[in-house]
Amino acid sequence: MADSVLVAMDDSPLSREALAYAFETFPDAEITVVHVAYLDLDMLPDDTREVFQESLDELSGVGDETAASVFDTVRDVADDREVSVTFLTGEAERRIVEYADDGAFDHVVLGTHGRSGISRVLVGSVAEAVLRETTVPTTLVK
Repeated sequence: MADSVLVAMDDSPLSREALAYAFETFPDAEITVVHVAYLDLDMLPDDTREVFQESLDELSGVGDETAASVFDTVRDVADDREVSVTFLTGEAERRIVEYADDGAFDHVVLGTHGRSGISRVLVGSVAEAVLRETTVPTTLVK
């Protein structure tokens, strides 16, 4: 059984299902929700990206409507259960993998559309990228 579970969330219904799954499947675990707000940092010179990224992380979630929606969803699904929420900025796949691998989590849970074929190639999947890259056991909720 997992002691510490990371649930990556955006503002989709699938994320809501992923959080509900985490609470149901890991009732005694410490649940942490992470939301990543995307900002295009490619416009910055390479030598300033990391410093800029670090300063943005301190302010992430401020004034972000999606982050507010995620927070409301977490509150609704969690009911009276305890949950931690972290807001990050950057490329979702990379930031979730970094956070999962550095955070001593026992398990990661994400929602996925489960697309296949050409739609998966064209749209891509944050969940699949995280599944491929993280060293932490991961469950995709469809």
